[in-house]
Amino acid sequence: MKKWISAVLFSLFVILGSATAFAEEAQPELDAKPAKPVVATIYINNAKSTYDAELSKSLSDRFNGKMTSFTLQNDPKFVDKLNKVGVTDISMAERDDILQAFAGENIDYIVYAEIQPPILNSWISMFNQGVKATVTVPVKIIDVKGHKYLYNGKFTETADNSAVFGGVGTKAAVVKALDQIFVKTDAMLINRLPIK
Repeated sequence: MKKWISAVLFSLFVILGSATAFAEEAQPELDAKPAKPVVATIYINNAKSTYDAELSKSLSDRFNGKMTSFTLQNDPKFVDKLNKVGVTDISMAERDDILQAFAGENIDYIVYAEIQPPILNSWISMFNQGVKATVTVPVKIIDVKGHKYLYNGKFTETADNSAVFGGVGTKAAVVKALDQIFVKTDAMLINRLPIK
Protein backbone atom coordinates (compact mmCIF):
# COMPACT_ATOMS: atom_id res chain seq x y z
CA MET A 1 0.00 0.00 0.00
CA LYS A 2 2.85 2.38 0.85
CA LYS A 3 4.50 1.61 -2.50
CA TRP A 4 1.26 2.35 -4.29
CA ILE A 5 0.81 5.74 -2.51
CA SER A 6 4.45 6.61 -3.17
CA ALA A 7 4.06 5.74 -6.86
CA VAL A 8 0.91 7.89 -7.15
CA LEU A 9 2.57 10.82 -5.37
CA PHE A 10 5.69 10.48 -7.51
CA SER A 11 3.54 10.38 -10.70
CA LEU A 12 1.63 13.49 -9.62
CA PHE A 13 4.92 15.28 -8.86
CA VAL A 14 6.31 14.42 -12.32
CA ILE A 15 3.08 15.42 -14.09
CA LEU A 16 2.80 18.75 -12.24
CA GLY A 17 6.48 19.49 -12.78
CA SER A 18 6.16 18.84 -16.54
CA ALA A 19 3.02 20.97 -16.79
CA THR A 20 4.74 23.86 -15.01
CA ALA A 21 7.80 23.64 -17.26
CA PHE A 22 5.58 23.51 -20.35
CA ALA A 23 3.61 26.55 -19.16
CA GLU A 24 6.84 28.50 -18.61
CA GLU A 25 8.04 27.63 -22.14
CA ALA A 26 4.69 28.54 -23.68
CA GLN A 27 4.42 31.87 -21.85
CA PRO A 28 6.72 33.89 -24.17
CA GLU A 29 4.47 33.04 -27.13
CA LEU A 30 1.48 34.47 -25.29
CA ASP A 31 3.39 37.64 -24.38
CA ALA A 32 4.91 38.11 -27.86
CA LYS A 33 3.94 41.38 -29.50
CA PRO A 34 2.59 41.27 -33.03
CA ALA A 35 5.21 42.04 -35.66
CA LYS A 36 5.37 45.65 -36.84
CA PRO A 37 4.18 46.30 -40.39
CA VAL A 38 7.07 46.54 -42.86
CA VAL A 39 7.53 49.72 -44.90
CA ALA A 40 9.84 49.87 -47.91
CA THR A 41 11.18 53.42 -48.08
CA ILE A 42 12.54 54.96 -51.27
CA TYR A 43 14.05 58.41 -50.83
CA ILE A 44 15.57 60.09 -53.86
CA ASN A 45 17.36 63.43 -53.97
CA ASN A 46 17.60 65.00 -57.43
CA ALA A 47 18.34 68.53 -56.18
CA LYS A 48 21.82 68.35 -57.74
CA SER A 49 23.29 70.80 -55.24
CA THR A 50 26.53 71.08 -53.30
CA TYR A 51 24.56 70.27 -50.13
CA ASP A 52 22.78 67.12 -51.37
CA ALA A 53 23.95 65.00 -48.43
CA GLU A 54 22.27 67.38 -45.98
CA LEU A 55 19.02 67.45 -47.98
CA SER A 56 18.97 63.63 -48.27
CA LYS A 57 19.51 63.26 -44.52
CA SER A 58 16.75 65.78 -43.77
CA LEU A 59 14.32 63.88 -46.02
CA SER A 60 15.00 60.43 -44.58
CA ASP A 61 15.20 61.64 -40.95
CA ARG A 62 11.92 63.52 -41.20
CA PHE A 63 9.97 60.70 -42.85
CA ASN A 64 11.51 57.92 -40.73
CA GLY A 65 10.85 59.94 -37.58
CA LYS A 66 7.11 59.80 -38.25
CA MET A 67 7.10 56.05 -38.95
CA THR A 68 8.54 54.69 -35.70
CA SER A 69 5.71 52.16 -35.31
CA PHE A 70 6.87 50.36 -38.47
CA THR A 71 9.85 48.24 -39.46
CA LEU A 72 11.58 50.34 -42.11
CA GLN A 73 13.56 48.90 -45.00
CA ASN A 74 15.57 51.29 -47.14
CA ASP A 75 17.44 49.13 -49.61
CA PRO A 76 19.07 50.24 -52.89
CA LYS A 77 17.77 47.01 -54.43
CA PHE A 78 14.28 48.55 -54.43
CA VAL A 79 15.30 51.11 -57.06
CA ASP A 80 17.03 48.34 -59.05
CA LYS A 81 13.83 46.26 -58.92
CA LEU A 82 11.84 49.21 -60.24
CA ASN A 83 14.35 49.77 -63.04
CA LYS A 84 14.10 46.09 -64.06
CA VAL A 85 10.35 46.46 -64.69
CA GLY A 86 10.93 49.63 -66.72
CA VAL A 87 10.32 52.27 -64.05
CA THR A 88 13.00 54.96 -64.26
CA ASP A 89 10.98 57.93 -62.94
CA ILE A 90 9.08 56.76 -59.90
CA SER A 91 7.12 60.01 -59.65
CA MET A 92 5.47 59.15 -62.98
CA ALA A 93 5.14 55.39 -62.38
CA GLU A 94 1.79 53.63 -62.21
CA ARG A 95 0.83 51.87 -59.00
CA ASP A 96 0.62 48.46 -60.70
CA ASP A 97 4.15 48.84 -62.10
CA ILE A 98 5.48 49.62 -58.64
CA LEU A 99 3.58 46.69 -57.10
CA GLN A 100 4.90 44.39 -59.83
CA ALA A 101 8.46 45.35 -58.91
CA PHE A 102 7.80 44.48 -55.25
CA ALA A 103 6.04 41.17 -55.92
CA GLY A 104 7.27 38.48 -53.55
CA GLU A 105 8.70 40.95 -51.02
CA ASN A 106 7.42 40.77 -47.44
CA ILE A 107 6.30 44.41 -47.41
CA ASP A 108 3.09 46.00 -46.17
CA TYR A 109 3.58 49.58 -47.43
CA ILE A 110 5.79 51.49 -49.85
CA VAL A 111 6.73 55.11 -49.08
CA TYR A 112 8.42 57.07 -51.85
CA ALA A 113 9.56 60.69 -51.61
CA GLU A 114 11.82 62.63 -53.96
CA ILE A 115 13.36 66.08 -53.78
CA GLN A 116 13.17 67.41 -57.32
CA PRO A 117 15.60 70.06 -58.64
CA PRO A 118 14.65 73.40 -57.07
CA ILE A 119 13.69 76.31 -59.29
CA LEU A 120 15.92 79.22 -58.30
CA ASN A 121 15.33 82.89 -59.13
CA SER A 122 17.78 85.60 -58.13
CA TRP A 123 16.64 89.15 -57.61
CA ILE A 124 18.29 92.50 -56.88
CA SER A 125 16.76 95.68 -55.51
CA MET A 126 18.20 99.05 -54.58
CA PHE A 127 19.14 97.96 -51.05
CA ASN A 128 19.46 94.18 -51.07
CA GLN A 129 19.61 91.03 -53.16
CA GLY A 130 18.17 87.59 -52.73
CA VAL A 131 17.22 84.18 -54.02
CA LYS A 132 13.76 82.65 -54.25
CA ALA A 133 13.62 78.83 -54.29
CA THR A 134 10.65 76.72 -55.29
CA VAL A 135 10.98 73.12 -54.09
CA THR A 136 8.74 70.20 -55.10
CA VAL A 137 8.57 66.82 -53.37
CA PRO A 138 6.39 64.12 -54.97
CA VAL A 139 5.19 61.50 -52.45
CA LYS A 140 3.54 58.12 -52.97
CA ILE A 141 2.29 55.81 -50.23
CA ILE A 142 1.03 52.42 -51.38
CA ASP A 143 -0.77 49.78 -49.35
CA VAL A 144 0.81 46.68 -50.92
CA LYS A 145 -1.66 44.11 -49.56
CA GLY A 146 -4.67 46.33 -50.32
CA HIS A 147 -3.34 47.22 -53.83
CA LYS A 148 -4.23 50.89 -53.39
CA TYR A 149 -2.73 54.32 -52.96
CA LEU A 150 -2.94 55.85 -49.51
CA TYR A 151 -1.44 59.02 -50.98
CA ASN A 152 -0.24 60.10 -54.42
CA GLY A 153 0.63 63.76 -54.85
CA LYS A 154 3.17 66.56 -54.69
CA PHE A 155 4.10 69.18 -52.16
CA THR A 156 5.46 72.50 -53.48
CA GLU A 157 6.68 75.42 -51.40
CA THR A 158 8.54 78.65 -52.12
CA ALA A 159 10.91 80.46 -49.77
CA ASP A 160 13.48 83.19 -50.14
CA ASN A 161 16.75 84.35 -48.65
CA SER A 162 18.12 87.87 -48.88
CA ALA A 163 21.01 89.99 -47.68
CA VAL A 164 21.90 93.67 -47.75
CA PHE A 165 25.55 93.14 -48.69
CA GLY A 166 27.52 90.31 -50.28
CA GLY A 167 26.49 87.19 -52.13
CA VAL A 168 23.42 85.24 -51.23
CA GLY A 169 23.52 81.45 -51.31
CA THR A 170 20.68 79.23 -52.40
CA LYS A 171 20.94 76.73 -49.55
CA ALA A 172 19.02 78.76 -46.96
CA ALA A 173 16.08 79.32 -49.31
CA VAL A 174 15.96 75.65 -50.40
CA VAL A 175 16.17 74.36 -46.82
CA LYS A 176 13.46 76.82 -45.70
CA ALA A 177 11.12 75.66 -48.50
CA LEU A 178 11.86 72.01 -47.68
CA ASP A 179 11.08 72.62 -43.99
CA GLN A 180 7.71 74.09 -45.00
CA ILE A 181 7.03 70.95 -47.03
CA PHE A 182 7.96 68.72 -44.09
CA VAL A 183 5.29 70.35 -41.92
CA LYS A 184 2.72 69.22 -44.50
CA THR A 185 4.20 65.75 -45.04
CA ASP A 186 4.21 65.14 -41.27
CA ALA A 187 0.45 65.70 -41.15
CA MET A 188 -0.07 63.63 -44.30
CA LEU A 189 1.88 60.65 -42.90
CA ILE A 190 -0.06 60.76 -39.63
CA ASN A 191 -3.40 60.91 -41.47
CA ARG A 192 -2.68 58.38 -44.24
CA LEU A 193 -0.57 55.64 -42.65
CA PRO A 194 -2.02 53.52 -39.82
CA ILE A 195 0.42 55.01 -37.28
CA LYS A 196 -0.25 53.85 -33.73
